[in-house]
Amino acid sequence: MKNILLALPMAALFACGNDDSAQDTKDVVMNADFDSLVGWVADPSTLTKEKAHSGAYSLKVDPTHEYSLTYSNTLGQVSGTRIRGVKVNAWAYLPTKDAAANLVLVLKDNVGGKDILNEQIGLLSQVKEYGKWVQISKEVNFPPSANYTSQLAIYLWRAGSTTPVYIDDFRVTALR
Repeated sequence: MKNILLALPMAALFACGNDDSAQDTKDVVMNADFDSLVGWVADPSTLTKEKAHSGAYSLKVDPTHEYSLTYSNTLGQVSGTRIRGVKVNAWAYLPTKDAAANLVLVLKDNVGGKDILNEQIGLLSQVKEYGKWVQISKEVNFPPSANYTSQLAIYLWRAGSTTPVYIDDFRVTALR
């Protein structure tokens, strides 16, 4: 991931949840609206107040920021039991049809550091209305080789777009 992994503090990520369903809450891996990250991360340059779906901040990629902040954790920390994958939900803002970006989910073997999964969710394939916030969602199944030491990383990649792309209200839920 081009050696720019920035681990987000878990306290900030879990501080943002507000779901009424006990089952959904139990399976939430990460829930962030990015407002609580200000002051916690070393380089908050991809946090922006330009656009936000809720609160004041969102994540942004543009020609000066190839990658956003990265969520990073081991599967053993994500869940006390084996999960078959995750469901990713977020709100994306693409100003125009030329604003391409990918939400990238990588699972690495913690021993060898090799990718055992690299799933890219193309925002253009899910967002059909531009200039407004659109909810995106995708389920990603893990390969059988995934285990409690596997490293999960999720980030937004600009993918060559010359137009800014924003993401907010990010939620990852365990699939059992």
